[in-house]
Amino acid sequence: MADMNFFPEGKSRALSGLALAAAVLCGLMALKAVRDLYTLMEVFSTPAFYLALARSTVPTEIPPLAGIIVRNMRVVFVFTLFFWLSGFTLALGVWARREWARRGAAAMLYLLSAAALLLLLFPWLAIPRPLVYGEISLAPEFNAAVRLAAFAARVAAMLAGSLCLWWALALDRSGLRKEFVKPPESRAG
Repeated sequence: MADMNFFPEGKSRALSGLALAAAVLCGLMALKAVRDLYTLMEVFSTPAFYLALARSTVPTEIPPLAGIIVRNMRVVFVFTLFFWLSGFTLALGVWARREWARRGAAAMLYLLSAAALLLLLFPWLAIPRPLVYGEISLAPEFNAAVRLAAFAARVAAMLAGSLCLWWALALDRSGLRKEFVKPPESRAG
């Protein structure tokens, strides 16, 4: 049996460790997404769900992203599953130092940093706005909680987005790029 080395010689140990950690995380999240999708499909198949949904009320100013999720719940769950499976595949490819995985991981990290920037600039896409009428706060406790949630979302977006951007640039423009195996050129003709 061949000896398996999780940290190949002459390669960045930090990149190998982070790629393996990302693969484990994405693999676990993909399993959770499969379980969640299965649960969702079971719930959607019951008549009681539709009866309960018929009597439910939607908040007046639901955030746009929450509205998209509510209107396309099954699609969002399937997208989540594919997102985590893609992350798992790309992380294993980065660990194996494949060029396609480096390009894919860099693209995914750039997209994640752009999404974080969007949340940093416009937290009200995901978090409700405070309830005010003119200058009067209609629900002071709710408004305080919403403002705190928006602040926390901005801080988390700034930290996560900058980390994603840093790793994307490291994969795309640093010396790590030399560690990846380029695919053999195909000769047509």
